[in-house]
Amino acid sequence: MEFTAHENLSANDTLKSMEQIVQLRLELPTPPNVVFRLLEVVRDDEHSFREIGAIISKDPSLTARMMKAANSSVFGFPGKIRSIDSALTVLGINLIRNIALSFVIVEGITCPPARWFDITYFWKRAITSAVAAEMIASLTGLHSDDTFLCSLLQDIGVLVMYQQMEDDYKQVLLMKAFAGSQSFPVERELIGFDHGQLGGLMLKQWGLPESVYLPVFHHHDRSPGAFPDAALIGILRVGDMLSALYHGAAGSRTLELVFDILESSYGLEREAIKQMIDLLAARTMEILNFFDIDPGEMKPLSQLLQEANAELGKRAMSYECLVGQLRQSREESTRFIAKLLEANNELRNLAYRDELTGLYNHRYFLQQIDKELERSSRYGSPLSLMFFDIDFFKDINDSHGRLAGDAVLRSIASQVTTCMRGCDVVARYGGDEFAVIMPETDRGGLESLCERLRGHIERTQISVNGKTLGITVSIGGACFDGQGQKVTRFAMLNVADQAIYQSKKSGRNTITVRTIV
Repeated sequence: MEFTAHENLSANDTLKSMEQIVQLRLELPTPPNVVFRLLEVVRDDEHSFREIGAIISKDPSLTARMMKAANSSVFGFPGKIRSIDSALTVLGINLIRNIALSFVIVEGITCPPARWFDITYFWKRAITSAVAAEMIASLTGLHSDDTFLCSLLQDIGVLVMYQQMEDDYKQVLLMKAFAGSQSFPVERELIGFDHGQLGGLMLKQWGLPESVYLPVFHHHDRSPGAFPDAALIGILRVGDMLSALYHGAAGSRTLELVFDILESSYGLEREAIKQMIDLLAARTMEILNFFDIDPGEMKPLSQLLQEANAELGKRAMSYECLVGQLRQSREESTRFIAKLLEANNELRNLAYRDELTGLYNHRYFLQQIDKELERSSRYGSPLSLMFFDIDFFKDINDSHGRLAGDAVLRSIASQVTTCMRGCDVVARYGGDEFAVIMPETDRGGLESLCERLRGHIERTQISVNGKTLGITVSIGGACFDGQGQKVTRFAMLNVADQAIYQSKKSGRNTITVRTIV
């Protein structure tokens, strides 16, 4: 689902619509405690000046880095800033808050190591982009206190997707490489939202101001000019392009586009643009050190281009030969990625799908029930769980053989999939037991769905070995209203199990629904 400025939705309507979609897929992480304290203090105008300094000063490491940043070539005042109070006076509360948030968030948001995702590289790209955006904003006279923080966090949604949707995000990266496109269109196609929208929603939930979370949310929209933050969004995009150039994620076409945008849209002279781009390397290395990230060696872009051209000149290779090799390499790469995507899909199916019925398996069910219970408690929304098994299933196996039993299981799986909604998670729990997780479903909705399924299966006739079998199921349901104390999956499963036992005692082919209190 893709939201753009061309749709007849206000920014707030778009955010609300997207929040509902995101909540069905994952839980947004909470920020470090100091983020809450910094934001709460700034909202209180009477005490914010004094208290924000006190919060920063409590952490000697943060204080030291803040002072270095305040005196850096990126943020520095012409004089010398010697204390946090002086920095607040000279640079202002909002900018100092945003610099502090930058350090706290980069340090607090981490990812487990993985061969395919380099967290250090991610933050290098983000910081380079933030420094570039700050320089562009100053050069164009469009400076904002939020420029650095917005640019730093514009791709924070990527980290959340990696943390909570690792398998899905591997698919995104593979499809991105396969299509040779940017990641956000692939994210919208495969996941339903892009990392900018996800990051913007997370920052909104954290309590950051609209001037920060809205540009992050909209920075991949097709027509950002429709939003009040269009100027900042444009700067974020150019900053990201320059970061991609310095970190090997873009080529000469991107550099040409940067020059074209800065000349035509911002009225900058070509020589001033060249100087700014070259100066970006030194300023980024300076800021990376403040974040305790090894900057390595970042040479000015003009020097990198000269070295690349010199290296190409050494190669005795004709243009036609080079093109042929590139074409062959691309074709081989495309075939490899297609096979990799196919293999990855098969592995995911093996990991989360029941081989006989094609439904989700017990492992996936346990993961999802935990996620849905957490979401239900957080947002106070109802959650229902349906358990059912096949009446006298052992008699079917004994009388007609296990192949007949397998045919019945496959048929039941097909029937329950037909009856349930797209948002429900249908799983084979084990043997002839099935489970359905139903988000946003109260007791009335649960009773209705249980009865619909029971009646549908009762009316179904299954042909096995030339004989027609009538099948019934006994159903037990548990409903949690999302209020009060959190409920564990063990409590939810226990209530559903007791309910199905009661259905068996009542003569089978019946339903029993209970509410968790």
